Amino acid sequence: MNQSITRLYPLPSGEHSLHGLYLTQALHELGSPGRPFVYSNFITSLDGRIAIASENRATHQVPAAITNPRDWRLYQELAGQADLLITSGRFFRQAEIDEAQDVLPVSTQADYADIRAWRSRHGLPPQPDIAILSRSLAIPLEALEAYRDRRIMVITGNAADPKRVTALRNEGIEVLLAGPGHGAEGGELVARLADEGYRSLYAIAGPDVLHTLLEARVLDRLYLTTTHQLLAGDAFDTLTRGKPLEPALGLQLSSLYLDTHAPEGASQWFSVYETRGA
Repeated sequence: MNQSITRLYPLPSGEHSLHGLYLTQALHELGSPGRPFVYSNFITSLDGRIAIASENRATHQVPAAITNPRDWRLYQELAGQADLLITSGRFFRQAEIDEAQDVLPVSTQADYADIRAWRSRHGLPPQPDIAILSRSLAIPLEALEAYRDRRIMVITGNAADPKRVTALRNEGIEVLLAGPGHGAEGGELVARLADEGYRSLYAIAGPDVLHTLLEARVLDRLYLTTTHQLLAGDAFDTLTRGKPLEPALGLQLSSLYLDTHAPEGASQWFSVYETRGA
């Protein structure tokens, strides 16, 4: 694999290696005991598709056209620096019907051994813990079995169905309440995870979870891969949805890289945006 990518911003431009591009950022050191560093990552087509409907699939899927191992490498590098992954109940429902994109990182494949070694050198456990955001608490327990070597928490709102809360706890699943409604509120979510001692939180769920973080103004950094492809189609997901953000949340571009080697027949940008203090 050709490792070369080109930095476009900040200047001066120049050639860099794909491997280690994000792993060197030491995200696990950017949070504080009372305020974890919260970051998220997406891949999107040029016309804004992060997931699309597919034949013979019950749920929207990341378009096969935009997926590529170079972006996946950076996704794993970001996971390698996390104390905890924020995901959703939807992921585990997809896993139960074999429609999840992949297992939760950090991957145990040989290609990512250096990331696992990096975690070990920096005093992090082999795998990040998992927080599952859920309003319905409809989480298939069988889909959690592969992750029992990690701490798993379900986070919901104070108004969640108490019978389902009790049922999960009776199965040995931790349930934390974070917010007054049926689902977790972003500020309460981060505060609860700070109380649990976490300092780097990597949100790897979809548009609903991102909206929860954006609405509460608790997202610190957004990593965005944009493939230079046009997909079209009417049934799709974009980065976020929900009620409008008022005022709009401004982001500052902190870095931009051009990768001319993927996906097939196109190129892609790796961009990083800062939001802390917005």
